[in-house]
Amino acid sequence: MKVKFTHYLITRFNVPVNNWTKDKAGNPVLDDSWLKDRLDLFSRFCVPTLANQTENNFIWLVYCDELTSQPFLEEISALISILPTATIRLVSDFDHLLVDLRRTIASVETPYVITSRLDNDDGIGPQFIEDVQKHFAEQDKRIVNFTKGVLYDQHRQVLTELRDSRRNHYGSLIEKIQKSENLMTVVGYPHGRPPTGSSIDNVDTRFAWLKIIHERNMVSKTNGIPMLRAHIESHFNLQQGELSTSVWFTCLFVARRLLSKLKRKLISS
Repeated sequence: MKVKFTHYLITRFNVPVNNWTKDKAGNPVLDDSWLKDRLDLFSRFCVPTLANQTENNFIWLVYCDELTSQPFLEEISALISILPTATIRLVSDFDHLLVDLRRTIASVETPYVITSRLDNDDGIGPQFIEDVQKHFAEQDKRIVNFTKGVLYDQHRQVLTELRDSRRNHYGSLIEKIQKSENLMTVVGYPHGRPPTGSSIDNVDTRFAWLKIIHERNMVSKTNGIPMLRAHIESHFNLQQGELSTSVWFTCLFVARRLLSKLKRKLISS
């Protein structure tokens, strides 16, 4: 049977983006300190989940700033070497990334392409790639979105589950191959604003992705339903203790959520 699609997983590691110069704490991003922090998160949370995929028929493109020092590039290269199809692409900025990605995609021999997005500090469930491909359809601009995932607040050690996350940044875009300048790709639009003419296939697989909330995020905050660690670490192929939870901060999170709901109810009544 002729293969209908080529599947790319896109990770933007440290590519410069306009208006993104500081994290939520006001610290500069993309410097050596930021890179060391991201490499730590990348090795602990992102790479293990890629090594644990049930389907390996995909190409992992890790985009880095072309000015990244050789020692950092060597560390990233060593980490992603667990996947034979993983490769580092060097670009000058986000616009250059889009041009490079679109040209790469336009050269494939399959009639369709799937592009999936994964941040360098997050992870995906073991069947993520397999489930994306199971939901492939010969339909241009079809988005496969997994609505259920896990959040982990690393600083406060609070673990929660999201069960209805629409238009999140773990979407995958199916496109019909055409001229490179006409391709959208999953990183070519804000995840909260799907492109005109697209359709969304919401998939309710539990624990499809893992978002890590840490001090050097841009804007992320904790929400969802508190949960016990239990089997979640093994599900994502993480080392035991990586998702340690704090009873105190979890109870504080629940109390604040309840208080917020009560305030909204009183205001609306």
